[in-house]
Amino acid sequence: MPDEKQSAPEQEKLERKVLTEKVGTPFKLRIWEDRTRGSRWVPTFDGSALKLIGDDYKRTIDIRVADTGMRTFEFLPLKPGSHEMMLEQRYGWKFSAEKRLFYTIEVSA
Repeated sequence: MPDEKQSAPEQEKLERKVLTEKVGTPFKLRIWEDRTRGSRWVPTFDGSALKLIGDDYKRTIDIRVADTGMRTFEFLPLKPGSHEMMLEQRYGWKFSAEKRLFYTIEVSA
């Protein structure tokens, strides 16, 4: 677990995940999302390398006051190479992200 005193680049190195995919073959990223407090995961990526083809949310807790579930992003790799992606957990009223997840997508032809 990253130390809160580490700089953003140091945290990025510790939390980066590497995915290996193929051009033209869709892949999915699944992540828990708690909408009860108003948070949403927002992906940032190069649109010339990856295309977002699906964005789905399935509520998993059936309680009236809670909205927690699984968020699924589906991407289509468009070209080979090493591509970076960041997912930020954001709140509508805050300017900065609460949490960031970093991915390197290694795409082969």
